[in-house]
Amino acid sequence: MQAGVYGRLIETKAKNTPACGHLNMFRALVILLICLLTATAPAQAGGGGGDGEAKKKTDSHSGGAKQQRAITTLESWVAVYPISVSVVQEDDVRGQLQVWFGMDVPDEALRTRAVAIMPRLRDAWLSRLSQYASTSARARKPANIADVALLLQATADQMLQNPGSKVLLGSVIVTMR
Repeated sequence: MQAGVYGRLIETKAKNTPACGHLNMFRALVILLICLLTATAPAQAGGGGGDGEAKKKTDSHSGGAKQQRAITTLESWVAVYPISVSVVQEDDVRGQLQVWFGMDVPDEALRTRAVAIMPRLRDAWLSRLSQYASTSARARKPANIADVALLLQATADQMLQNPGSKVLLGSVIVTMR
């Protein structure tokens, strides 16, 4: 017990002894080491099993930074990550429009261009789908698949500056509150 500034008695805790401080540091290092080993284990487990050519081919057509499971073995397939936009009506978010699709681009030069400008393609699709969702999506009504397909195809043709691609829809889902 010790007298405080205002004369009150203050209970002081026992200070860490050097042995106790080293023990806490050792525990922290062990926990850090375990975390590092578990974080790097999946990367090390992915190992060999080929020359890497198949992985390079799927990476070149994925349309994004992450590895995506191939839907088809077609060389002309260009995968597009799902697009999701908010349905805004009367200055309030009323729901969400989600679209899963990909592109079949048989012409190799056009396919290379599509993969190269995928960020710009996604931006154009997002803008047009957002406008569509805000003007055409209604509660308790399904999305007009034909309109969405035409919109995506027209945008792709405009951005690629050539009508050689084919947008193929997987699904269109409208979720309203």
